[in-house]
Amino acid sequence: MSGSWLETIAEKADLSPQEADRRLRKWGIAPDRVARPAPSFIIERLAFSGEKKGEILGRIDFEWAGLGPGVWAVTSESNLRGKSTVLEVMLWCLRGKAKGLQDDVRSWLSHVDLEFGVDAEKYRVAFDMVDGAPNGRLERRALDGEYLEVERFTSDEGFALTMSQFMMDTLDLDVLPAMQGREGERREVEHGWLALSNVFYLGGEHKVLLGDAQMAGLPARIFQMYVGLPWASTKAVVATTKKELDQRRTNADREAHRSAVEAETARARLGKEVDEVRKRLAALPTETTTAEALAQAGQAVTLATTKMAELQARAAKADADAEQIQAAAVLDERAVRDLRESIVAARFFNGLKPTCCPRCESEVSTVRVKAEISDLACSLCAEAIPEERLEDMSEELEEAEARAVASKAAADRAKKTRSDARSAAKTATTEFNTAQTELAELARGADFAAKRKAELELARLEGALKERSAAPQEAVPDPDADLIAIAVRETGKAYDAGRTGIIDALNTEVLPLARRLGIEALESVKLDSAGAMKIEKGGTSTSFGKVTAGERLRLRLATAIALLRVGRRLGIGRHPGLLIIDSPSKEEVTKVNLEALLAELRTISEEIDELQVIVAGTDAEEIISALGEEHCRIARGEDYVW
Repeated sequence: MSGSWLETIAEKADLSPQEADRRLRKWGIAPDRVARPAPSFIIERLAFSGEKKGEILGRIDFEWAGLGPGVWAVTSESNLRGKSTVLEVMLWCLRGKAKGLQDDVRSWLSHVDLEFGVDAEKYRVAFDMVDGAPNGRLERRALDGEYLEVERFTSDEGFALTMSQFMMDTLDLDVLPAMQGREGERREVEHGWLALSNVFYLGGEHKVLLGDAQMAGLPARIFQMYVGLPWASTKAVVATTKKELDQRRTNADREAHRSAVEAETARARLGKEVDEVRKRLAALPTETTTAEALAQAGQAVTLATTKMAELQARAAKADADAEQIQAAAVLDERAVRDLRESIVAARFFNGLKPTCCPRCESEVSTVRVKAEISDLACSLCAEAIPEERLEDMSEELEEAEARAVASKAAADRAKKTRSDARSAAKTATTEFNTAQTELAELARGADFAAKRKAELELARLEGALKERSAAPQEAVPDPDADLIAIAVRETGKAYDAGRTGIIDALNTEVLPLARRLGIEALESVKLDSAGAMKIEKGGTSTSFGKVTAGERLRLRLATAIALLRVGRRLGIGRHPGLLIIDSPSKEEVTKVNLEALLAELRTISEEIDELQVIVAGTDAEEIISALGEEHCRIARGEDYVW
């Protein structure tokens, strides 16, 4: 069937079988596997130890060995004697995560062992409580009786993961995908061992036929998996995949529609704003300064800035040059004076400078001292110094005087250049200030500012309007959408073709089993492939959810047992045959009903070798009467079970 299923899908999708298979497996979609019977699952021994604390003190040392197929019970003559704890510790070991174990009881425990068999294989879960967390191993028993490690765990999370992986693989169960969340926000989630393990536990108010999950769609998928309906797993995966793709397309379409609405609203708003700005522009005076005038004024400022900077640099250089040349002229003039003075002193006074007349001691005046240098006249007698005496110094003096004259001329020219440069720089600065003032006045003009602002706003609005006027992008469907839609239809056909006979077989089994378990007025039972049950009882049509809690418990038991019978007969199904029932007596009207129920369960278990039922409840005498003391763990009087 898997070959024709894949080939049909490939042909209708116009793909090769290889390409269709590759693209389907990308979504986790695979053809149905060959049906195979579920393994049996039998708990053989439970032991736990620890120390009670608080108001109740004492050593905990519980062991219940020798368990096997059939109906077993832990019972007491009083309430709150620890019966439910035994079941909860079992569930903790099987699930890897406690279901309803009380926190105080968990804190008392120090060591837990659970031994169980899966077909011919024997296993053990053994762990110590270390710092409040389970630390131990899942082990397999070898032929020589020695236990070999399968997996180790050191935390609550590790324990849950270990048992999930082991149970899902050993019991041949599949993870159930589903879409959860509000409309438009759904996301894919996976339901694994913690959801599937609840099929073994019959407690609470019995609102669901198998397990205790009440989320939309999940009870039906759990039912289909444990029944072993062909193509049920593939159908669940393709349905979830299609829902995911549909949601993606819906979200994309919704987003595209939202964007289109927003764009239309924006276009209308922008159109009005564009019209308003255009009217505002048209209303402004026509002689208003234009952007071109502002640009010209700005260019004038730029040119004036460049010219001013250049002339200021020239003026600075002229200042520096004039200072340097003036300093050189001063030095040359001083050199001429020093040379004249040296000539006079050397020739007539041997380097001395008389301050008074050697005869009359009259003081030599300052005027005569200066004349001696400038006029070459003696400072004492005022007579001219003979030129023939200076012939040897004349050449040096002439050169010094020539340098002094040239330096003075250069200094005069430098002063003129500096003055011109300063004047030009001042003029350029004035021109810059004028251009800058004109630019500022243009920019501050009210009409110009208003027009410029309107022009910029119009350009922005027109750009936004053009952007909003572009054709919206349509949502593009996933390239695998058509392939998945075809897979949904073909898988549905395969599923419908294989389910009818199995469901009919279950209905045939459930009706007499439910009557044997105490629903005497039951006239007919009709299960469908989604796990919904219609009932005819007392001449009235009703449903599973509308009968009493005691009747729901019996119907759940009948359905589970029917799964085992049909599964073993047809070689399908995945229910391993373990049922754990907590406090069935609270659902019963009389003790007689409880005793009859357990007695019938015992008879049925003798007909089915792989069935194991473990019950916890009070009414010890009725339970012992139905099952026998050898199948009961009993707490007498006010004693505790552990």
